[in-house]
Amino acid sequence: MCSLVKDRLVAGGLAGIIGAALQQAYGLIAKAIGITDRAFIDFAEILVLSKIFTGPLAFIVSSIAHLIVGLLLGVIFAYVIKLTSSNYYLLKGLGYGVVWWMLLMGFGTIFRLPVFSPIPPYAALSTLVGAAIYGLATAYTLGLLDKKTKIL
Repeated sequence: MCSLVKDRLVAGGLAGIIGAALQQAYGLIAKAIGITDRAFIDFAEILVLSKIFTGPLAFIVSSIAHLIVGLLLGVIFAYVIKLTSSNYYLLKGLGYGVVWWMLLMGFGTIFRLPVFSPIPPYAALSTLVGAAIYGLATAYTLGLLDKKTKIL
């Protein structure tokens, strides 16, 4: 048993970082094997750098940005669970991930941010899968933290 102090913000942040890391791994693999031409890390890069850059420094900056977005969304998810219940973690996580996919893609398109417009169907579907992975991984991690530690 872990002796962590109860802290929903920390638990949500940890869960969100883990979810974002798994989402990023999926996105980079999908991009490398040609399933898509963009992943969520590219959208994070646009938010921070305004355009896509190449090279290791750009990759590091976009990875940090993506993990921070994941952290923030994980904290929100932890408080959503507090307001509802810890029942159906995975279903809630899946719904949470795909709702954020719709919102982020929609706002990116509405504001005509680079890489958001136009988004071909294969890229939209690939990022939807990535959003589902994020939501499920975040919920699963938060559930583990709830069961295996006293942090929640």
